Amino acid sequence: MTPILQSLTYHTLQQRQASRRKAYICELVGVTLLIFNAFTWACWNFGAGSPIVQWIPTLRYRMYLQAVCVIAGIVGVVYSKLGQYAGGHLNPAMTLGFWILNKISAQDALVYVLMQGMGAFLGTGLVRLLFPDLFHSIRGAVTVPGMGVHPAIALGVETVAMFVLMLVVLVLVNSRWMRYTGWAAAVTVALLYLQVARLTGASLNPVRSLAPAVLAMYWQSQWIYWIAPILGAALAAYFYRLGIVGTGQSYCCKLYHPSHIPCHHHRCGYSNARFIDDFAARKG
Repeated sequence: MTPILQSLTYHTLQQRQASRRKAYICELVGVTLLIFNAFTWACWNFGAGSPIVQWIPTLRYRMYLQAVCVIAGIVGVVYSKLGQYAGGHLNPAMTLGFWILNKISAQDALVYVLMQGMGAFLGTGLVRLLFPDLFHSIRGAVTVPGMGVHPAIALGVETVAMFVLMLVVLVLVNSRWMRYTGWAAAVTVALLYLQVARLTGASLNPVRSLAPAVLAMYWQSQWIYWIAPILGAALAAYFYRLGIVGTGQSYCCKLYHPSHIPCHHHRCGYSNARFIDDFAARKG
């Protein structure tokens, strides 16, 4: 290898490492903002003494408002520079799904999960610090099965919900509609929340449940919210590989992949066409 080629290769590696470090920080900040947004609105939409509770006494309407607030938070992060650099996973289960599809390296996946966990604790802690009374009145945002809901039922509901969410993401992100993946994911989360919140609390995210549980020191039935999303995402990834739905192809793990943002992710099909996985062709 010539000195000039060595210099170019070294420069490329340095750029990729810098992009990777930026993505890690973006994932941390993104999850922090996501959790802060969701829990802040939960405090004001459902907390005892909140003016919104007085203005909108009907619980169902306040649930609709919460769903809209959640959509705004997800879309805001995914399409911001935070999501454009990191990919907008914001959820260890989603990161696992892309890892199963070999679209994120094991190193990146592990660091992403660490950043997501830290972000969840930071976001939860900030809400607890800023709105202590409201936060306490919603039981510290801890997710628990609904009254009379058996843990096995809650496990199944959360697993199916995450399966649906992950499958929606995979179908959209690997199609010509890729730029709408963030919107589709946000709307899917909101619809699932409206359908299953009274049954399980609609976590769909291990770190969303872990952080409040640790801060509240509440462990009853929490295993459901750590296992179910991971199981649902894994099943969706394997289901997608079968080519039953979607294009049967896998490009990258970013929910929104703008061309002007360098991608550090493992086997990115947008950066190099030879990394486009075609499961349909393999099946044939």
